[in-house]
Amino acid sequence: MEMLCWTPVVFSRKGFPRDEEGKPFLPRNVFTEAITSAVIFYYIKKDREIENRVKRYLLEEKLDIKTVADDIRDIVLKKYPVLENLSIPERVYLPEKDIREEYIEIFDLKEWIDVKGFKTEIFKGIVDIPIKSPYIEKLKAAAHSYAEALARIEHSFLKDHPLAKLFYEPLINDLKKWDVPLRVGLWTEVSFKGNLLFFWRIKEVREKIMKELNVDIRPRYVLYLPKEKQTTGWVEIKIS
Repeated sequence: MEMLCWTPVVFSRKGFPRDEEGKPFLPRNVFTEAITSAVIFYYIKKDREIENRVKRYLLEEKLDIKTVADDIRDIVLKKYPVLENLSIPERVYLPEKDIREEYIEIFDLKEWIDVKGFKTEIFKGIVDIPIKSPYIEKLKAAAHSYAEALARIEHSFLKDHPLAKLFYEPLINDLKKWDVPLRVGLWTEVSFKGNLLFFWRIKEVREKIMKELNVDIRPRYVLYLPKEKQTTGWVEIKIS
């Protein structure tokens, strides 16, 4: 398999981790987090029982920002253990020639402004990544459901902003053709990333999370590269 970075990938404000020889890489958890977010969204959307269980948990329990994402993950994966026997290398090495330093905006999709920014390393290229799973077709379905929903929500914030037509509309069409679309690395300032994304449309859940955790579960603040006119982290895992 290969990872094709259709838009630049960012790991952190400090750049990419490097091994003892100074070679840059992406650690396994970058990919497991992206896949897990997709699985959580997909099965909450697909299974009404799971949706209702998670909704009850979010409405009835006293929420703790440190544990809520893990609790929801456990509810989903207990019934759908599709991450079992998922094999991903501990390190996915990146060619140094495809890494450069760029200014990254933290772009407020709702207000259309750069709220702050920073310089860091980005990667845009193609690398081998031997992902193996007995549930690859289920993970593929989950990845499409999540990535397409995420792109549509971000697009909906922009309305008639030029970025909507220039970037998001082509992206939404292209995602349907990708083998396994993922959103990897640092791409938003929202602490939950997309793990609660399904519930953004349910007013009572959305309001409780905002009240108790002071978090907007929609990805309102995304990382944006002005030079590229792209948001970060959109990659495709090519199965063949």
